[in-house]
Amino acid sequence: MTPPAPGSSRRLPARLAIGAALLLLAGFASVYVIHLLLSDRQGSTLALLIAIGWTAVCAVVTSLGSRHRLVGLLLTALGLLAAAAFWRWLEAHVDVVYLIQHAGIHAVLGLWFGGSLVAARNRTGPAVITRLARQLHGGRLPAPIERYTIQVTMLWTGYFILMALASFTVFAFGSLKAWSILANLVTLPLVVALFVVEYAVRLRLHPDFEHVSILDGVRAFMK
Repeated sequence: MTPPAPGSSRRLPARLAIGAALLLLAGFASVYVIHLLLSDRQGSTLALLIAIGWTAVCAVVTSLGSRHRLVGLLLTALGLLAAAAFWRWLEAHVDVVYLIQHAGIHAVLGLWFGGSLVAARNRTGPAVITRLARQLHGGRLPAPIERYTIQVTMLWTGYFILMALASFTVFAFGSLKAWSILANLVTLPLVVALFVVEYAVRLRLHPDFEHVSILDGVRAFMK
């Protein structure tokens, strides 16, 4: 087996950081394009194509990584057929499609994280961030770190629930442009800011604990 070249271990994190930065830039660019399309009713067709295409890609990736691969792929195919059958209605209500995606995903994540807090309190299972931390650190955690992971789970639960409520409220009582600003121009920077602030707080509160990078945490969560 060929040994790694000198300095390759240092270059790998740099490449990951560059890749993450490029992905963030691509994410910011895509949500800005969606914001422009939703603000201009003439762009509803392209906006719908992006929404369905993104949903289909996520569904396929999730299905391929699950134990019920065939069922997931079949449901994805049925969903695409349903979208094709109701295309004109979806095109006329593309704003509702994006509302369901934005508010719905946040609501589901809020229920998932909140449910894990209930499980942790009842000692029937770990909180989401606790489980991820155990996975990343290979086993049991020190008591202060375990408490901290529960607090971080509470933070994300609050964010997901509040964002879902804000999304529904602005969509119902505000303008489409105001809702699109919230969903497309505020959400992603806010999530990035939460990750960065939490990482900084973790380093300050628990400086002696072996910390993983934000990218490692994101990869563990995606698994």
